Amino acid sequence: MTDATTHLRTEIGQQAEVIGRLVEASGPLRERMRATFAATDIDHVMLVARGSSDNVARYGQYLLGITCRLPVSLATPSLQSIYGVAPRLDRSLVVAISQSGRSPDVVGVLASGREQGRPTIAITNEPASPLAAVADHVIDLAAGEERAVAATKTYTSSLVAMALLAVALGDPAEAPKRLRDLAELPEVVEAVLAATPVELADRLVDTRHLLVTGRGLNYATAFEAALKIRELTGTVAEAFSPPDLLHGPIAALEAGAAALVIAPTEPSVASQRELVPVLRERGALLAIISADQDLLQAAALPFPLVREPAPWLTPVTSILPAQLLAARLASVRGMDLDRPTGLTKVTETR
Repeated sequence: MTDATTHLRTEIGQQAEVIGRLVEASGPLRERMRATFAATDIDHVMLVARGSSDNVARYGQYLLGITCRLPVSLATPSLQSIYGVAPRLDRSLVVAISQSGRSPDVVGVLASGREQGRPTIAITNEPASPLAAVADHVIDLAAGEERAVAATKTYTSSLVAMALLAVALGDPAEAPKRLRDLAELPEVVEAVLAATPVELADRLVDTRHLLVTGRGLNYATAFEAALKIRELTGTVAEAFSPPDLLHGPIAALEAGAAALVIAPTEPSVASQRELVPVLRERGALLAIISADQDLLQAAALPFPLVREPAPWLTPVTSILPAQLLAARLASVRGMDLDRPTGLTKVTETR
């Protein structure tokens, strides 16, 4: 089986179309959400998700903090589902992210927000799901059926949904520019997918432990890249921010180990520039996703971002080479790209 004939590879290739459709259809919903926010006391955003959607929430933590100057926290669903304690959500906007909308613990947090009279939003690919039923507003990804277990088009479209939420919640004066940025995304996605040198992934065929780094807006990208590589290839992939890595875990990095550095053009790239010499000194095989020519020249496996969106949207495109890398590596190892061993498409956690 080759990656070119799988549902996964097809769905990776559909991402530009899905993103374009979502942005084009978003106008009426953005206005309804803006009206709700203007009439509501919101001083805080609570995000709840699992799996790949949790990485969308990590993006939301930074994005909403940057664009709306709001404190953003990730919910702890087990407080409610295991310990029976619902947190007070005074003055909070509660946002749940789930491609299936069927995980009971995620639904429970959103339902608690609604019971407490707080505005609730569901980001989901299933507008008839239990999650959507307890939301005041539903951002329907409309990505079409995702048949591969590993999320690709629902992940990037969820990132775009979070970006649309930031537009609705943020300064109205900035909205026209941000919408222009979003409208350019499909072309950028197509360019990055077409130009990624996937064959470089073959050099990682014997790698069993991979370090992945990202920071700021792309901290989420590091976690999602590690998850895709781990679930598709069985590689033990771990994500860190550069500061966290340097505070101890780097001690386990031995010569011959591999590292994937995610460094698109946004303010956090400075940390990656400082980290790369340290990784090289420790003998790591470096794969780097970036548009920075100096960083790419330092890489054994350079994955150039031939086009980039506005900095606030870089997580949408910086994950694309990692998706392709994971798919190629799984294919070379002879693994089933659509149904990784022991995984299912929907995981209903409680």
